[in-house]
Amino acid sequence: MLCALRIQNFALIHELNIVVEPGFTVLTGETGAGKSILLGALQLALGGRADVQSLALDGEKCVVEADFRLNPDPWAARLESVDLDFSVITTLRREISAAGKSRAFINDTPVRLEVLHEISGQLIDIHSQRDSAFLSQPSFVAEFLDAYAGLDPFVASYQSALQEAKQAERELAELQSGLGASFDPEYTQFILNELQVARLTENEEEDLREELRWLSNMESIQVLYAEARACLEETSGALEQLGLLKTSLDRLARLSDHFEQAKELATSLDQTAQEVLLELEHQADRLELNPQRLSEVEARLGLIDQLQRKHRVGTIRELLELGRVWEEQLERHAEADTYREAAERRMTKSQSEVEEKAKALHEARWKEVPGVLAALHATLTEVNMSEARIDVRPEPLAACTQYGAYRYDLYFTANPGAAPMPVHKVASGGERNRLMLALKALFAQGRGLQTILLDEIDSGVSGGTAARVADLFRRMAKDVQLIAISHLPQVAGAGTHHWRVEKWVEDGQTHTGLTILDAVAREEEIARLLAGEEITDTARAQARSLLFS
Repeated sequence: MLCALRIQNFALIHELNIVVEPGFTVLTGETGAGKSILLGALQLALGGRADVQSLALDGEKCVVEADFRLNPDPWAARLESVDLDFSVITTLRREISAAGKSRAFINDTPVRLEVLHEISGQLIDIHSQRDSAFLSQPSFVAEFLDAYAGLDPFVASYQSALQEAKQAERELAELQSGLGASFDPEYTQFILNELQVARLTENEEEDLREELRWLSNMESIQVLYAEARACLEETSGALEQLGLLKTSLDRLARLSDHFEQAKELATSLDQTAQEVLLELEHQADRLELNPQRLSEVEARLGLIDQLQRKHRVGTIRELLELGRVWEEQLERHAEADTYREAAERRMTKSQSEVEEKAKALHEARWKEVPGVLAALHATLTEVNMSEARIDVRPEPLAACTQYGAYRYDLYFTANPGAAPMPVHKVASGGERNRLMLALKALFAQGRGLQTILLDEIDSGVSGGTAARVADLFRRMAKDVQLIAISHLPQVAGAGTHHWRVEKWVEDGQTHTGLTILDAVAREEEIARLLAGEEITDTARAQARSLLFS
């Protein structure tokens, strides 16, 4: 169950640190005092969406932490399944940096937001004022039955089969699309043959362009080559002059060691010149004009360029990859019937599996409906709706959805003799809230949650019905930790613990805070709910009667 809540710099709440007790806690306060802010902070810690603009960070980090007391069984295994260590006091934390970056933690271990949301959904159920509208959604009854009766294995099995069927359907569609009317095997074979005849190699283009540069510049190369050899070999050329230099420096070195370094350098120059001449002689055999080879290279590069432009690629590597793709397509086309038959068999089998799992899920849900309706009617009787009739009507869907092959419509009437109609068409706001409250009471029993938070689920209720709702809250709180945001004095009087949300202005800044009320303060708060701002002795007496009834 929830045992502590800590908030720093969330909207109008600068700092709040509160211990949450077991039992029934009621939360009251003036309209606009900030009850929704408190609820928003808790939802943030549980993995809810962070609306950075409403946080009013003012350059500070927002931190919200919620502590839950857990039993090792089953929570040790659940946390281990997402690579988290178990702790009896488990802390869910959410941080929003001043720059708006969100981080989530469980027991100081960073987690993805979806993990935080999944874990928190097994710890606490929060009903907000807009949730009553969910009664009319096609998936509501199905999801309620799954949660109430613990049908998760049926749901998981069905959804797994549904995903497999969708995958098989996609594979068949891709196969038919890839080898359907748009695929021309004759043209594909033609362009593949054209590419294969070319016998391209991956680095061929670079080598050919280098050879083209050599052949097309051969006349200039020959002239420059002759000049280079003449510089080395002719009378008074570089080799002869370097020989004379080397001889002179040899004689100087014999006369003085000061010339030894110069002698070595001259020797090196002479050796280098000899090596240059040797390298030039090695290239001599290539220095021939070859118009035929030049024509062949130009033709080959022309073919490569033509193929690249035709198939809109820029390299030989891409042409070769296209060739591999065409080969695969032709192979698949050659065996198209085999592939298609196999894909059709997979799809037929998976669709049959979906139908089987959908039927099992529907039967498991439908088995629970009579007990749920009986329990709902009993609970509605407790909240002064004994004449109400409620029914669940299944309708097969044209195609399977994520929640099953049936939709389940909730039919309702509060008036004797009137035929039940879809709940969203005939139920008033107060009736929808009481119906949702009855569902929540059942949900708490079926789901095994330890904490439920109800946000003004009693709105639209007054008089004797309010007292009955308060009694239902008391009964629910025997099985779960119940936190209820309410404006009803009867509900406020039924609480084991009482919080009041307050708003005040300090140094020109608006703040929201929470006060835990003692017996005297509770009496005053309930009297305010009864009488408004002008609290009378009569109102106080009525408040005392609600507190001690």
